Amino acid sequence: MFTNEEILRVALEQSAIDSNCNWEDFLKKENVIVTSVANPSARRYLKLPHVCDLTTYGNNIVATISATVGFFFRLLMMACSRP
Repeated sequence: MFTNEEILRVALEQSAIDSNCNWEDFLKKENVIVTSVANPSARRYLKLPHVCDLTTYGNNIVATISATVGFFFRLLMMACSRP
C-alpha cells in the first residue's frame, strides 16, 4: 500500500519527465518555465514537444513551452507575476 506522500512523489516524477523539468520544480514558490522536448519516458499518449503545457500541484505553475514561443511566453509570465 502506498502512502499519500509516495503517490504524490510518483506523480511529481512522471510530470517532471513529461514537462522536461525536475520534480522539485513543482514544489517551488515561483513559476518555472522550461523548453518542451520529446522524451521516450513520457506518457505515450502525449504529443511532444508541447507548444504550451501548464502544470500545477498548487504551489506554482510549471510551463513547458516550445522554443518558438518561449520568448513571448516568458514576457507574459513576468507581466502576470508582478504585483
